[in-house]
Amino acid sequence: MLPIANRNEYLADLARDKRVLDVGVVAHVADARLGASWLHRKIVKAAKTCLGVGILDEGIAQLKADGFNVRQADITRDVIEGEYDVMVCGEIIEHLGNLAALFQAAQRVLAPGGRLVITSVNPYCLGRVRSYVIGRHQDSVDHTCLVGPSNVAELADREGLQLVSYRGVTVGSDQARTLAGKVTFWARPLLLCVGVTPEAFCETMVYECVKP
Repeated sequence: MLPIANRNEYLADLARDKRVLDVGVVAHVADARLGASWLHRKIVKAAKTCLGVGILDEGIAQLKADGFNVRQADITRDVIEGEYDVMVCGEIIEHLGNLAALFQAAQRVLAPGGRLVITSVNPYCLGRVRSYVIGRHQDSVDHTCLVGPSNVAELADREGLQLVSYRGVTVGSDQARTLAGKVTFWARPLLLCVGVTPEAFCETMVYECVKP
C-alpha cells in the first residue's frame, strides 16, 4: 500500500460518522490541545460520537472544562464502557508496560467489524536505523518498546483480532531534520527502484486491526 500523506486527516477519515474511542487524548502535555495539529479535535469533528481517555490528571481536567467528552482512565487497567466502531491509539503503544492489555481492551470494546488503529514510531525507518548504527540515537526515556508489523500482527492474533493493513506516513523534504535526512528524501526514487520498501522512509507507521 502507498504511504499516508497526512496522519491526522487519515485517522479523521477512518473516524467519520463512527462511534470512536480515542486513547491518549492529552498527547503527553496538556497544552497540546492548543495546537492546530491536535488529533483529538479532528476526530471529534469527524466522528458520530467520541469518548477520549487518558491518564494525565491535569490534561483530562482541562479538556473536561473545555467541553470535551473525556475521562481519566488507563486503557490497560480500567474498564471502558460502551461499544465502539473505531478505537484510535495515537503514539501510545511504545509507552505501555503491558502491550497485550491494549489488544484485550480493543477486543472488549469494539463492535464486530470494529477497527483498532494504532500509530507508532517506525523502528525500521532508515534515519532511525542509521542513527542506531553510528551510535547517536537516543530514544525517548519513557519508551518501553518499539513494534513492527510482525509484532502487531502477533499481539492482535493472540486476542482474536486481525492485522489487515499497515502503512507508513510520508515525510516531506521540509520535514527532514538533518542533512542526511534530506539526502535520503531526494534519493528515495532511486532507492525504491532497487527494492527498498516505502515504509523505510516513514518515521511513523499506522496499523489497522479488525475484530471479526
